[in-house]
Amino acid sequence: MRLSRAFIAVAALGLMPVLAGCDRGEEAVTKDVTGPSGAVSPQAEAPEEAAESPAADTGETAGTQRLEAHEHGRASLAAAVDDDTLTITFEAPLVSLVGFEHAPENDEQQAAIDALKDAFFIPGDMVSVNAAAECLPLMTTSGTHFAHGHGGLEAEHVFTCEKPARIEQIEFLMLDTYPDLKVIEAVFLSDTTQAAGELTAAKPMLEVR
Repeated sequence: MRLSRAFIAVAALGLMPVLAGCDRGEEAVTKDVTGPSGAVSPQAEAPEEAAESPAADTGETAGTQRLEAHEHGRASLAAAVDDDTLTITFEAPLVSLVGFEHAPENDEQQAAIDALKDAFFIPGDMVSVNAAAECLPLMTTSGTHFAHGHGGLEAEHVFTCEKPARIEQIEFLMLDTYPDLKVIEAVFLSDTTQAAGELTAAKPMLEVR
């Protein structure tokens, strides 16, 4: 069973409900993404007339909805196994990580955003998987996105696993670093297993089995 990024986004939206609504504004969605090369590329949301695949549209819509309705102090983590590939996507409101959620307005705020993206880009620093699964980092991306006066961080870490059936725990490693981040709603999906739970500083590990 192949689990696409759009599926993960929809699963995260459905299984990790955001609890506080935010007023809508008029500005477009913007993204600032750090990819495997380390390059940063701001992007603007495509016009409504532009043709997009259903999967791409679903993922973009889910991301915008999470920005428009989120609860400060809470984040989401979705992990999915596809064959020998483990993809972990983390999303959080910027205010819980850097103390503001609008687009950077000065050099100090830009430096804070850049440092945040770098922190979530380093393989092995965001999450760890139990050693028996023999998972190694393959690719990471991290970036920020802004819509309607609110901003969020999204980081994706992709691993190749020699023994994906032996994935038993996924631990989020950065809750002590960001004390304003109180709860992470986590979900794990594979073709044989589903698990969900709340991660906190006292309990940062999702038990898959």
